[in-house]
Parts: sequence; C-alpha cells; structure tokens
Amino acid sequence: MSVTVKQTNPKWLEKLKLRYQQEPLEAAIGFPRGKEGLGSAHYDSGASILQVAIWNNFGTARIPRRAFMEMAAKAMQPKFKKMMQDAVKRINKGEITVKTVLKAGAQMGEAEVRKAITDGSWPPNSPETIKRKKSGSPLIASGDMRKYATSDVRPRTK
Repeated sequence: MSVTVKQTNPKWLEKLKLRYQQEPLEAAIGFPRGKEGLGSAHYDSGASILQVAIWNNFGTARIPRRAFMEMAAKAMQPKFKKMMQDAVKRINKGEITVKTVLKAGAQMGEAEVRKAITDGSWPPNSPETIKRKKSGSPLIASGDMRKYATSDVRPRTK
C-alpha cells in the first residue's frame, strides 16, 4: 500500500520518524499471537480458534480456502490510507500519538475481519460438515471465530 502526502513542511518526515522511533509499535489484526484464548483448545476436536482461522483462511487438503483475512485487508487499505493521511499532520503537531492512530486502525481492522467472515462468498461446507455442524454457512456455524477476531497494538516485532 502506498500513501502520497503533499509536503508543506520539509521537516515533517524527520518529525514523524522521530515520533515512530520513540513509539516503535505495530498493530496486529485478526488473531494475533499471544492474545488470550486464541491458542488454547476451544473446539471439541481440540483445535484452537487460531488453528481453525489459519486452516480456513489458507485451506487444507480437506478444507477449501476461504481467504477472509485477505478480503479484510483489501477492504481496509483505502480506509487506513485515508486515516493515515489525516493522522500524519496531527501526529506531527503532537495532537495525537502513533499508538492512538494504531489503536483506531486496529479497531477498524477487527471490524473488517468480522465483516469478511460474515459476508464472504465462500465455498460451501461439505455435506459431512453440514451434518456435523447443522449449518451450511461456512465460517459462522458457532460464531466463535468472528467473536474472537481481535487486535493488539504492541511493541514492534522484528
């Protein structure tokens, strides 16, 4: 994703870099590692929310790919771009922090992940899965994956 910013202050980039170095953070959206409950056994099979999200997003030999994370990322790009264009000025003026902007972006991202899980046109569940879950709706039989979609603003990982 690229962002174009009209330069009216020649030192704006240096200021932004300095602020980011003071707050080296990242926003992890969807099913971030370390968030409570995501890696623990959740389903009757012993699978965790995180495992089921990965299997469904990327597909397996038995589960068709349902790329809800990519769908959410694509929907998020123009919204985040606009938000960042507006935020750069306010960050440079000291009106808001990088952390505040990342938290707002992360919340928008969570909403997009939940929307993608609900609204995607996904390959249907197999007859065996429909019989077991009593639902033909992929990704939302129990609603747990959608419920557990979250975000985390944390120190940047390398």
